[in-house]
Amino acid sequence: MALVPIGKVVRAVGLKGLVGVGGTDGGLARLGQVVLERSGQQRRLAVLEARPQGKVWAVRLEGISDRTAAEGLVGSAVLAEREELGEAGEGSHYWADLEGLPVVTVGGERLGTVTGLYETGGVDVLVVTGERGEALIPLAPYVEVDLLAKRIVVDPPEGLLDGPGGAGIP
Repeated sequence: MALVPIGKVVRAVGLKGLVGVGGTDGGLARLGQVVLERSGQQRRLAVLEARPQGKVWAVRLEGISDRTAAEGLVGSAVLAEREELGEAGEGSHYWADLEGLPVVTVGGERLGTVTGLYETGGVDVLVVTGERGEALIPLAPYVEVDLLAKRIVVDPPEGLLDGPGGAGIP
């Protein structure tokens, strides 16, 4: 089973051992367990509780019962078994499902492959690497993710893929 990143422990929450997980959505509330990874070490823990709290998810993990223990987990990547996540929902995608997909224009021009993603706080941005270099393409309405066909189709607005100074391919 493949482990995929779903967030990061960004802080301790309260005094009773809850951790604040950022960069994720409600997927944590559906999981029975997660894997925390830091410095190459992995630790599998049961999720006892997960609830939204401001911009993070407050998560109670098995064996973490005080603030000191929670603070010791800050900086850990939070991973989950991809099969346990289910579907992301209408108009949403797990980053792990997008990495490695080919990206083409509506005209059929191959732009490259998704090699990374950036979370901007607004619209996430695909990092697309191709023969002509790297392009940054926002996951905006002109981008269609087709997981069944295993590709991403872009109908780029004028200038998106222009060279130096633009967001696109040189």
